Parts: sequence; structure tokens; C-alpha cells
Amino acid sequence: MIRGALLAAAALAVAAAFTIARPHHAAGPSLRDFEAYYAAGATWLHGGDPYSIEIWQNERNLPGVLAQRDEVLPFVGPPATLPLFAMFARFPYGAAAGVWRAVLFASLLAVIWLAAPLANLRRSPLMLFALAIAALGFGPVTSALALGQAALPVALAILAAFTATGFTGKAFFAAIALAQPNLALALAAGLRDRRNAIAVILGAIAFAIVCLGVVGAPGIVNYIRALQEHGYAERFSAIQLTPTAIVYGLGANEYTAALAGILVGLTGVIAWFWCARELRDRLMLFCATCALVPFVAPFFHEHDLAIVFVPAVILVLRASPAGLPVAMTGALLCATNWLGLAQWPDAIVQTVLLVAAFALTLLAMRTELTRRSLEAVVVTLALIVTGGFAAHAHPMPVWPDAMAALGSSALLTNVAAVWHAEQMTTGLFARNTLWALLRCASLAGCGLLVYTAMLGSKTLEAQQARLAGVHGAPETELAQ
Repeated sequence: MIRGALLAAAALAVAAAFTIARPHHAAGPSLRDFEAYYAAGATWLHGGDPYSIEIWQNERNLPGVLAQRDEVLPFVGPPATLPLFAMFARFPYGAAAGVWRAVLFASLLAVIWLAAPLANLRRSPLMLFALAIAALGFGPVTSALALGQAALPVALAILAAFTATGFTGKAFFAAIALAQPNLALALAAGLRDRRNAIAVILGAIAFAIVCLGVVGAPGIVNYIRALQEHGYAERFSAIQLTPTAIVYGLGANEYTAALAGILVGLTGVIAWFWCARELRDRLMLFCATCALVPFVAPFFHEHDLAIVFVPAVILVLRASPAGLPVAMTGALLCATNWLGLAQWPDAIVQTVLLVAAFALTLLAMRTELTRRSLEAVVVTLALIVTGGFAAHAHPMPVWPDAMAALGSSALLTNVAAVWHAEQMTTGLFARNTLWALLRCASLAGCGLLVYTAMLGSKTLEAQQARLAGVHGAPETELAQ
């Protein structure tokens, strides 16, 4: 009865969040980031360079784009994705966006289907519905859905590569995951096992061959250069969740921020090697690896945290009573769209409702509840309200609404320089302690999830040792 009431309350909270509590958002094309995918496909389809300023010639004519404002949105996807987006570009933008939205929701449903058994849940209609409510309450997932980001299909590919039993399947899904290289770092979870490592490597080779076939050797060089230039253009921007951008936002100069980012990244790599050596449970290693990606990736946005949704659910549902408060706190910090809260202070109510729905769903799916886990929920919701009210006085500017005129010569330079100028005139390179602290909360949540995975693996080893002692049988790998 209690679980049913919690799940019903979560569903009502989600419904209210997307209706009566929905804040005002910037105008623009439907699925704003899909705009770049669509325009890149159209540019490549007509023989142009999608990694150059030529992409603007296709973006400027899309519904909702203000051509007079020169709001070009660059494309930095790998060349292998261009034929896919060229297929979408053969249709009107509205129709293509509708199909892409269906792809995103289908990807989310597939993620839920694969996640259920990993979290020790039956694939019953009720449990799948509960996971769907949890997904809609997870801020990065809803952000990816709203923007039309490829993070969700890539998160599905990463999860599918982990759960696939066949060698060919692992290689195939690993190749698909490379459609977003920064998130594909999570494939490292399979590198400890030689067979999995070979599958991942072969998938990467296949993906590279496809990229080469699409644009040729000169095109590969052009893509790498464009990727590097775009990384520099956005390195210290407030829309980045990387340690480098956060330290810069706290007031450090560019050199200090870059050095801090390198040190944090190296620490993350060392932590992963430690986990690969010490965490015998491969599921816990997968969860830890996903949660470590934001610390080591040189390019990471809020919606990219969609890869942490499944690990967050798994760690909360499988946590011991002692580790549950840590797991719950980490999951809720990751579930909160802190960047959106900084940009839209009027989104406090919606954010509270979504995070509350996520928390209530997790509590409904747990077999036991603790007072400390409820306290973690209350504290996190209080932080959201506090952060939202603090941001109300100095909200983060939103691109392109707050963007000033670039000047007549702006579009004569490369697209990365234009993108840098757009963010500069928008005000996204301003150092603001509050904006940085809000984004830092997401990284803090990832850190807590890594720690929870370590605790979970140790707990499993202790349980296996007790079973072996009682039954006199060898230990079994419960997570295989």
C-alpha cells in the first residue's frame, strides 16, 4: 500500500512538473540541439563541410531560428553520423524532429528494459512504469529529451554493450556508442576482461573505418581539427560541467583552471584503475566507470549525465541500509538539473517536483526504507530551493536570447571562433561563484556514486564470503 502511494505521488509530481509548473523557456526550433544534426546532414548531403561556417546556410532557414541574429550552432559529431542525419535532412524539419523525438523515447524505453534486471527488478508493467517515472524525474534525461540530444541513444548503446552476451553484439554497440566519444569513455568498464576489451577495440576500429569511408582521410583530419577548436572555444564556458570550467567559474585564471582540470582528470583515471583492480563485481565497476566519466572527459554537458541514470538507480536499489543515504544523496544530486536551475530560477517548483518524483519512485522500489535516506531527500530538496532562490538575483544568461550582436565580420572566421564569440557576448564566460557551485553539485553526486559502487562491491564480497563459509562452496560472481 505504501509503495503504491509513493509511486502514485511520483506520477502526479511528474505530471504537475510538465504542466502547471512548467517554466517559461527560450523560443527557438523544436529540439534545439537537433538543429545542428539536421543542418549538418543537409550540408554534407549537398557536398558542403558540416564542420565549417557553411552549416549556418542550412540552420538560418529552419523554423524558429532568427537569421538576423547569426545564432549559428556548430556540429561536432563524428563523420560516421553524417549519413544518418542526411536521411533526416531529406524531410522538412518538423517531420524530421518528430521522428527523432520518437527515436529518443524509444531509446529511453530500451534503457529501462535493460536496466530492470540489473537493478534486481522484474520486468513487470508496474516496475517498468516506475522506472519510466524515475527517468522522467532525472533532470539530465529530460534535458536530453527536450534538446534532442544524442546522449540517450548513446547511453543505450553503452548499456547494451555492457549487457550483451555475444561478442558481435558487444562490438556493434561499442561502435554505436562512439557516436558521442566523450560518453563512450564509459566503455572502459569492459576493458578489464580480455574478450570484452577485444570487442570494444574492434567496434572502435569499425567505427573509424566508417568515418574514413564517409569523409576520407582529409575529412578525418578536418574533423579532428574542428573538434579541437570547438573544445577550446567552449573550454571555460558556464555551460560546461567539466572541472576546468567549474574552477574557472570560481574565479581562477585560465592557466590555473586548466591545470586543476588536468589534475582532477588524472585523479579520475587513477580512481578508475583502482576500481578495475579492486571491484570484483563487474556491475559495480560499470556504475563507477559511468560516474567517473564527467571527471575525465574534456567536454561534458548537463544532458550527458544521462549515462548516470541507470547506475544511480542500480546503486540506490542495491545499496545496503548503511550505504543507502550516500547512494540516495549522490543519485539526487545527479538527478537535479543544476545548470537549468541557474539559467531559469523560475524553474524551482518544476525541479523540486521532478527530483521528488525520482526520489519517491526509488523509495517505492526499495524493499526497505530508512530514516536517513528520507533525510537525504529532504536535504537535497532544500538545497534545490536554496540554490534556485540564490540564482534568482543573478541568473545565468541563456543562449541565444541574451546574445548581443556579433558584428558584421563575425561570420568570416571559422565556426568555432563564431561559437566562442556567441558565448562571449551572451555572458557565459563570466566568473560567477554561484553558477560554478550549482554545477559542482552534479560532480559531487557523481563522486558519491563512485563511493557507493565501492561500498556495494565490498558488501557483495562479504556476502559471498559468508555464503562460502556456510555452504563450503566456492564464491560465485552474482553480477555476471
